[in-house]
Amino acid sequence: MTDKLNMGSASIRKLFLKFTFPATIGLVAAGVQGIITGLFVGNAVGSEGLAAATLAYPALVAMFAIAQMIGVGTSSLVALTLGRADRQEALRLVHNAFSLLLLAGIGLTAFGLAFSGSYLRLLGASGPVFHMANTYLKIIFAGSVFVLLALALDPLVRNDGKPRLAMICLATSSLINIGLDYLFVMRMGMGVTGAATSMVTAFAFSGTLLSLYFFSRWAGLRLKPKSLFLKPRIVLRIIETGLPSFALQFSTFFLLFANNYMLLKYGSELAVSGYGIIGYVFAVFSFIFEGIALGTQPIIGFNYGARYYSRVAGVLKIAVISCLGTGVIGFLLLSIFPEQIIRIFNHDSPELLAITLNGMGIFMFTPLAQGTVMLSSVYFQSTNRSRAALFIQLGKVFLFFSPLLWILPSLLDLDGVWLATPAAEFLMFLVVLGLLWKEFGFLKNGKTVSEEGHFSASEIALTPNN
Repeated sequence: MTDKLNMGSASIRKLFLKFTFPATIGLVAAGVQGIITGLFVGNAVGSEGLAAATLAYPALVAMFAIAQMIGVGTSSLVALTLGRADRQEALRLVHNAFSLLLLAGIGLTAFGLAFSGSYLRLLGASGPVFHMANTYLKIIFAGSVFVLLALALDPLVRNDGKPRLAMICLATSSLINIGLDYLFVMRMGMGVTGAATSMVTAFAFSGTLLSLYFFSRWAGLRLKPKSLFLKPRIVLRIIETGLPSFALQFSTFFLLFANNYMLLKYGSELAVSGYGIIGYVFAVFSFIFEGIALGTQPIIGFNYGARYYSRVAGVLKIAVISCLGTGVIGFLLLSIFPEQIIRIFNHDSPELLAITLNGMGIFMFTPLAQGTVMLSSVYFQSTNRSRAALFIQLGKVFLFFSPLLWILPSLLDLDGVWLATPAAEFLMFLVVLGLLWKEFGFLKNGKTVSEEGHFSASEIALTPNN
């Protein structure tokens, strides 16, 4: 369990590596499953298959949003609760989260099977691309319960003191997906049907394994079937705390949906295919940033709950430096090897290569800002300040991205579509720098924003701790 790992006294650097490394590997392993789909489909089916997978991907991200809302929301509350030595409340949180995941999964399956076609028509999909994307979505939605369990239980297992187990489950799941994708898509010619079946099977493996862990004697917060009842008070707390994580994934869904729509309007299905490749490449950096952010969440939550503010500041500083360093590495790789990276996904279409290179040349600045923005949102969520976290995620989308996506294409045509995302990211980055500067000042003085009257302090009675 988290409270047995010397979270309040062990070396900050050691804790950071202990939690962020497995979290990053696990999230990359889980997220790379969508990238694997793009790789195999792009090479086996061609640009139409790649366009179909790209159009379907936002709906999959919406599923991720619900999983992250429940999983990260619960894990944030559990870390704070264990920091205050209230194990019974932590158990109640985990029991309610598991039941909520099952209920949400069943609801997503019913909704997705009924409305996947309507969603694709709203985007403007037609012909073979529509039929392939619709098939892909129906299979994914049929496995919603497994997808939610795999993604939401991962942060809870880390919070329970088993970051390596979470990493192994998701990494093994990714290997299963790769093997089945090769078999179904490349060898058996099943196209997007094979890709979707591979993904659901992989998530079913990790979701089942993580579920079994919480019912086993090895779990610190062990689930008991007789206690799996939903309590409205706890469910509302989970949802409220998890809203920033939902907003993070929802903003991704909105970005993908809006970009796909504008690319079809100002470009073509070829532009959507190019955006798919760019999205797959940049998703790797997003997963790394998310791994760093979520890996620090149990450490920050526990120490914040225990009022060890100097340790919170230490973890946050290391995390910011890690995100900035990763962003610089990503920028350099994309600057030096853009063509080689693009050819991994499709090597036989000069037109697709040209349009993707153009978009990549604009998008490559995004990692420089994206990591710090994402980390800041998770930090405020981990310290039970959901409004600040929500402002970061929703502000990026609705204050900056949406107006830019409307204005820039009218001035720059297709280049304007490519430019909207990195421009919005950098504008929010500037806002976040101001918030972090202020937060470090509060932490250094042994205070928090809530003590200064900026946010409600009803949940936490805070005193300085040096």
